[in-house]
Order: sequence, then C-alpha cells, then structure tokens
Amino acid sequence: MDITEIPSPNFSIGRRRYVPQAIVIHIMGGTLAGTDSWFSNPKSKVSAHYGIGINGEIHRYVKESDTAWHAGRVHDPLWPLIKRDAASDGYINPNYYTIGIEHEGFKDSEWTDSMYKSSAELIADIASRWHIPIDREHIIGHREIYSIKSCPGSRVSIERLIEIARLEGHA
Repeated sequence: MDITEIPSPNFSIGRRRYVPQAIVIHIMGGTLAGTDSWFSNPKSKVSAHYGIGINGEIHRYVKESDTAWHAGRVHDPLWPLIKRDAASDGYINPNYYTIGIEHEGFKDSEWTDSMYKSSAELIADIASRWHIPIDREHIIGHREIYSIKSCPGSRVSIERLIEIARLEGHA
C-alpha cells in the first residue's frame, strides 16, 4: 500500500492515556489537493490521520500515535462507544481514541471502487495494528459523533466498506 506523507501541523502529540478503538469515516467536502492544502495550513486547526482520493491514492497527515483534529466536537452522539467524562458530565474528546479517514468528494458524491478498495485496505491495516474489530460499532461515520453534520454523506455505504475491509483483513 503506497502512502504519501503530507504532514499537518494541526495535531496534538500523543493520545494522552488512550489508544485508538474506532475509525471515523469522513467526506472531505472537496478535493484531495484542496484537503492537502487545508490540513497543511495551521490556521485551519483541523486534520485527519489519512485522506483517500477518488483514484484510491492515500495521504497521511498525522501519525496514528498522535491525535488528529477530526472529530472533537460532540452533538447528540449515536455511537454507543463514545466515552463520557464523569467530572464534567460531558464527553471525552473522541479524537483521543479514534483514527480519522477523509474521502475525496461531497456529501452526495458516489464513491469510486478505487476509493472503497483503498479505504478498506487501510481500515484492515489500521484495525490489525490497533486490534480494532472491523464491525459497525468500530467503523463509524462522523455524523454518529456529531449529529449536526451529514458526514460522510448519503451515498457512502459503511456496510460495504466494512465488508471489503473484512475480506482485506483475511487476505
């Protein structure tokens, strides 16, 4: 798997005491080149660990051992594994215990077979490395943490992504 390094300055070193337990699927709301530029800009204050282009290319913005800034806001979460902060009666920042993968396109874009294949291969690789189950509880859409967004959009099938990732994980 070829991965192009496009380092982002927008991350926190380490993950505090957490380890990745889930992978969050995002849609870029634009192009891979535009996301490369945006994530490289310190003023954006956003990043993800990876980006997948429509032709299946993979870019890494932040090391998995560090905290990317992709899913830190929480609003009416549907994700059953979200962590609560007993001290504040709020939530522990999901960025600490998730890995974010952005995908080229918009919320109503159809994903290409190349995107599904590359994303699934990357998911299988990450899941193996961090012992993350490849299931619907651990591979989630951004909207399951932040319900105000429609991310990753209406046309992506996370179930299809999981199915392909399971096959990749057994290859």
